[in-house]
Amino acid sequence: MGKMRNVAVLLYERADTLDVTGPYDVFGAAGFLGKDFSVYTFSLDGDGPIRTVSGLAILPDYSAENLPAPDILVIPGGWGARQEMHNERLTSWIRETAANTEIVLSVCTGALLLAKAGLLENLGVTTNRRAMDLLREAAPASATVYDNVRYVDNGHIVTSGGVTAGIDAALYLVSRLHGEQRALETASMLEYQWNRELPAVVRGEALTIRRATNEDAAALRALLIEAAGWIQSVHGIRQWREQMFTREIIDDFIRDYEVFVALQGQELAGCFSVHWGYEEIWGEKFHDDAGYVHRLTVSRSRKGQEIGKQLLDWAENYIRERGKSWLRLDCMAENPSLNSYYQGLGFILQGRFDASGWSANLYERKIRQV
Repeated sequence: MGKMRNVAVLLYERADTLDVTGPYDVFGAAGFLGKDFSVYTFSLDGDGPIRTVSGLAILPDYSAENLPAPDILVIPGGWGARQEMHNERLTSWIRETAANTEIVLSVCTGALLLAKAGLLENLGVTTNRRAMDLLREAAPASATVYDNVRYVDNGHIVTSGGVTAGIDAALYLVSRLHGEQRALETASMLEYQWNRELPAVVRGEALTIRRATNEDAAALRALLIEAAGWIQSVHGIRQWREQMFTREIIDDFIRDYEVFVALQGQELAGCFSVHWGYEEIWGEKFHDDAGYVHRLTVSRSRKGQEIGKQLLDWAENYIRERGKSWLRLDCMAENPSLNSYYQGLGFILQGRFDASGWSANLYERKIRQV
């Protein structure tokens, strides 16, 4: 069992029912699986029952004065948010409490309360599609309001779209904290079809990129296994197999090659390696005026941050410092979305390597001189 996190879900009159119960059930189910979330409701005064906009009566577990210190604070929306955003006692409490939480999640027009609490400076935000104008009025000029996304993750502050988007955001946070497999198991337990490809925005911490060490081996192995499973489940391609990533193989990989890890805070966000020697798949097209990038991988919990682009740009600078003129990589030919991704980053197709049971497209990009 990992660290126990308290999840506090705010109640107020005419909050939207699903804004409250959606995230509550997600964290509750995830906690049942991992014994690491304790979920409870509270209202400002602890009085009740509180009636949601659809008439459901909920008796809060605590008041704002006696609730266990929350690690995750959930602020739902609903018609009542338009009134509560002017409740200075509540918005002051949210502002003070948020300073001591790990994550604040607003659902729907709950973002209006965060705006009035002064928590959205320089952040990306979203809300219910029918309340975008209200959010633009309430949010500071420094905030970026995103339309047509399920959620926006700024690290500490996460805002979601309306109603069911709160379920997606909560599942995303389970994935961010405990891995995608836990989130998938949680969604399955709720019989909810979680579409991880719906548009979202993740604005994370700056990346720290460094050479991998043996201390990174366990996290690196987990990242590569996660990527292998995702490629097969989503694209139906067995590009990598778990057997390719035993601990012994990962240790050898780190020892024998220039392997780099990308960290956000203390968490592994991605990895890649740079190779310089002859590569059979390039055949007659091989030359030594290039660095060859392999195993480029980004954590699924970090999607939407353009981390892949950042890793390739960093690799380009690294290869340039070695006096080389080209960045080269290969990509499974049967993965059209990944091929399109590389092409969109300026990589030019140079050829194709065909082997028994698989094929790879060969790409290169001219290194920009500075």
